[in-house]
Amino acid sequence: MADLLRPRAGDASSTVTAPPDPARPSSDGGPLRRLLGRRHADAVLIGLLGALVSGAFLWVPSVWYDEAATVVSATRSWSQLWAMIQTVDLVHAAYYAAMHLWFDVFPYSPVSLRVPSALVTGVAAGLTVALTRILVDRRTSIVAGLLFVLLPRVTWMGGEGRSYALSAMLAVALTLVLVVAARRTSESGADRTHRSVVGWWVAYGVLAVVSAAFFLYLALLVVGHAVTMLVRVLRDRHDQRLERARVDEWARTGSVAVVPAAGARLSVRSSRRALLGWFVGAAVAGLASLPLAWFIASQNSQISWIERPTFGTVRSVLVTQWFYQNESFAIFALLCAGASIVVLSLRLVPAARGFAEVVLPWMIVPTVGLVVVSLVVSPLYSPRYLTFGTPAIAMTMAVAVAAIRWRRVVAAVVVVALLLTAPTYVSQRQPEAKDSSAWNQVAALIARERADEPAGTEEGVVFGPVRRHPKATSRIIQDTYPAAFEGMSDFTLETPGAETDGLWEVQHPLGDVLDRTDGLDVVWLVTSDRQDWRPRVTEQLASKGFRLDDEWNLTRTNVLRYVR
Repeated sequence: MADLLRPRAGDASSTVTAPPDPARPSSDGGPLRRLLGRRHADAVLIGLLGALVSGAFLWVPSVWYDEAATVVSATRSWSQLWAMIQTVDLVHAAYYAAMHLWFDVFPYSPVSLRVPSALVTGVAAGLTVALTRILVDRRTSIVAGLLFVLLPRVTWMGGEGRSYALSAMLAVALTLVLVVAARRTSESGADRTHRSVVGWWVAYGVLAVVSAAFFLYLALLVVGHAVTMLVRVLRDRHDQRLERARVDEWARTGSVAVVPAAGARLSVRSSRRALLGWFVGAAVAGLASLPLAWFIASQNSQISWIERPTFGTVRSVLVTQWFYQNESFAIFALLCAGASIVVLSLRLVPAARGFAEVVLPWMIVPTVGLVVVSLVVSPLYSPRYLTFGTPAIAMTMAVAVAAIRWRRVVAAVVVVALLLTAPTYVSQRQPEAKDSSAWNQVAALIARERADEPAGTEEGVVFGPVRRHPKATSRIIQDTYPAAFEGMSDFTLETPGAETDGLWEVQHPLGDVLDRTDGLDVVWLVTSDRQDWRPRVTEQLASKGFRLDDEWNLTRTNVLRYVR
């Protein structure tokens, strides 16, 4: 089973340099390499690069609806959060709880909302390097880490205040634990104790439970791991049959060769033990996660916006899922992945079979499974839900790139990836990058105008609809940029969102609470540019002596100021 876990150094079929002995001290590099060792320094450095790329300019784009759901959930009290998840968003409960703890230390702001995703993306990049080094070699691991950092979907998730970056990190961590656990199982007959082997499979089961709690679709990765382990067993059995055939042939020719057959039997036994270890860990994780999955299924109305797969889903899988609408990068990546499959098929890298068995099910099984379920049962497929496959596609791309003999050519390919991803990265860091949201501009406008008002001005605000989200109102802008509205009378508010068992608040119709404007000098209206509240609000406020003083038309939002 060793080929599943580490390259066969010295394999004559390989065009890639075998990794150095990890026990040998590094003789090159600076203080960081001497402190960490070559094996860990690569992962740390690329992890830092991933966090830096993800964290750069994350303060520029406006917060948008999905991120606002994180804000209004994670800033509630524990009892309020518990009441909410019993009716909505249980699927994100663990993430909201983690963000609640984060905001306790780093109070909410658009930057603090996104920093965890940037940090987690860095960890995912480092773990991608570590896993690839185990499966192939150092050269391929560095390329895989760099390509992962440059994937358009990765640059997106690293600046998003949601759990997608965390799902990618958990996916690569879970796969890494699987590989190490399987390796320890294969070595248990030699110098590994039974307790050590069991410990790794317990860790796999625990991490599988944690992964499902934070992002339920990661259960599909555990299914992919089942394919990995089954393929390994089948191949070892095939190898055993070949060895027996060789022994029979050697016996007929008078040769003695029992050692190869014994080695094949040991390989089959170790792969079966590893399969058993996976099964126990996965079964325990499945039973532990079953109640959560059951209750989450009862809230499936919140994803009623997802449509059944069509022919257009093919483009979503090939382009949007991992390359975030960057068709040029998608073509480049798919060409690299196709070349890698050829390289793996021809065994031009030392760990050809082991790598394919681990990475290909990771890419294929969750995607195919989710699309099939969406076709047969209920629509569940959305491209961003498969973000956790980004480490796998980066690793697959890296095999063919790293197999190139000339380092300058390898560097040139990475530069091509950089140039292809740059336009998407720049667009992702624009002010209105997230669903054309311009809430930060609305907040900045109101704060600027309020600063010029005379001291003692009494102000109120009316929040109208917000584009594309019928259950929310433009109060969502106040939730995400509260400083701009500080001191205003929110006189239409009936029940704050945090005091309901849902995400959003309940408010009175303006006509029912007009008397609350009696002590106000200024009333602001913040409303959608589609569901036009302006004529009605203008008429109702006029009955209380207010006139329209100024109006601003921003992206998807109208802002009006009325004075008495």
